[in-house]
Amino acid sequence: MNRIIILCDGTWNRADAQSPTNVVRMAQCIKPTGDDGISQFVIYIQGVGTQQGATALTRMIDRFAGGALGLGLSNNVLEAYRSLMFCYEPDDEIFIMGFSRGAYTARSLVGLIRSAGIASVSKLDELPEIMARYRSRETITHPTTIDSLTFRRRISQEVTTSQEELVWRAEQYGEQKQVLSIAYLGIWDTVGAMGLPGFLGWFAHIFNKGYRFHDTKLSRLVSSARHAVAIDERRRFYPPTLWDEMNDMNGEATGNERPYIQEWFSGNHGSVGGGGEIRGLSSITFDWVAAGAMNAGLDLRKDLLQNIQNERVAVAPLHPRLPMKGVLGAVGRAIMFFFLTDREGPRQVGEVSDWVRWRTLEDDSYRPNTLDNVMDDLLD
Repeated sequence: MNRIIILCDGTWNRADAQSPTNVVRMAQCIKPTGDDGISQFVIYIQGVGTQQGATALTRMIDRFAGGALGLGLSNNVLEAYRSLMFCYEPDDEIFIMGFSRGAYTARSLVGLIRSAGIASVSKLDELPEIMARYRSRETITHPTTIDSLTFRRRISQEVTTSQEELVWRAEQYGEQKQVLSIAYLGIWDTVGAMGLPGFLGWFAHIFNKGYRFHDTKLSRLVSSARHAVAIDERRRFYPPTLWDEMNDMNGEATGNERPYIQEWFSGNHGSVGGGGEIRGLSSITFDWVAAGAMNAGLDLRKDLLQNIQNERVAVAPLHPRLPMKGVLGAVGRAIMFFFLTDREGPRQVGEVSDWVRWRTLEDDSYRPNTLDNVMDDLLD
């Protein structure tokens, strides 16, 4: 048995950046071999818009198309899935993590696995059909149909994606296979929508029609999951893609005993996912997502983890980069003013991190509109 950790970075983010994101810091913390002797293999997928191309023009186009429109995300999902095909064996533990559009990539990868299982490496030539079925919005290609069960039996021969599929194979073919389970899905501030932002109305609706196939719902294919969401991100281009399935999935579990947790944290998009010079808030969210991964069995370097924990500051600046100064900074802020809106925040105080409660008590000026529904409870 091995542990396979797939890490999907955010828009414009790559491993060699001077200020690494939480995705890169996670990669640095993972031991090649756990204390239990189990090998831990890292697969790193750099973010969309990281200037891929042979010429300056193609790199510029990639940066714009990937950054502004999210184009290239589907290719990242495919790259991650193909890498999994090469190294996966039954009994392996799978961990998937990501930030920003990389979080969307991570969630879409889970959706692709739910659709296709994990195809045998001998089925590489089937990848076009695997992706075509995933992209399809026809009822017949839904993961639970007989057509999909039959398709997965042909390409994902060693594992099933649910107990129901396991029973179906046993009853129909007398096969005894394993049920695939993703040990952990850990993500920072999912944004992802491909194409144009929704606030552009009907034009965005038409333009984005071809990108709506991604399945980013949380399912029981995942054993445990955590999602850190930014309270103070106000750019309209960065709306969060939230989970709304967790209450039913968690059942009677409460607090940190819940296998599926989505919490709101202070800071904007970069403060939650990392990648800036100021790490006080991103270290908080790193530690929280890392704790979920360790609970699921991932072994991290305790020295690096301790260094990150020492960086945590509840009242750190809400933006990870130093503000733009001078005329250009003033112009930039003036333009952005027209593209700002508060996120629709949590409905229950239990969805808010304890670190946020401490900040509201320590800093009387910290009263973001996103927390209007729960502010009275936070101050009790």
